[in-house]
Amino acid sequence: MTYDRVYIRLAAAGDFDKKFLFDFQKELQNVLYDNGIKATCFYNNSGTIEVDKIPSGAYTSHIGKYNTHSLFSYGQTKREDSLKRLGQAAILLKVLVIVDVEIFKQGFAGLLFGEAEVGKDIAIISTAPLENHFKSTFLIKERALKEALHELGHTLGLDHCKNPGCAMNISKDIYDIDEKKKKYCIDCLNILFRGHR
Repeated sequence: MTYDRVYIRLAAAGDFDKKFLFDFQKELQNVLYDNGIKATCFYNNSGTIEVDKIPSGAYTSHIGKYNTHSLFSYGQTKREDSLKRLGQAAILLKVLVIVDVEIFKQGFAGLLFGEAEVGKDIAIISTAPLENHFKSTFLIKERALKEALHELGHTLGLDHCKNPGCAMNISKDIYDIDEKKKKYCIDCLNILFRGHR
């Protein structure tokens, strides 16, 4: 990474409790810091938490889920807004879109917790598949933090990792997420900070 600080615009859409979002923001910033990443996480430039409606064009009725293509567009709009307001096109600004509905990616048939493209600016996570029958807010938040770290890792240049426990390891179900740590392994940290494997 060639920037001293990463700015992460959190773009929440759906029916979220603001306390959940406040705690998530604070803990995500701490988790990133614990991984050596100086990050400023924010919902908007005024410092308040805003929750949008999920973009109506994202819903795909014949699948019954929301397509990530539309959510990437939503995230890009939030990024452009933040760049205008921050007035600095040279800063490292990522957007994490957080939704509470089931999402899908064209051509992928499995359970999707999130999506991001390596080296790009937008990451998406969904809390819908992170729930269990207990509806534990703590457990959902812990899983969401791990998935956020995973998807943001992609935006920072990391690919999937085979090291068990690494945040960049692929999760096929919630049990895989529970096994992961809120930490990048040493190999992934080397890629982030030294640019080599």
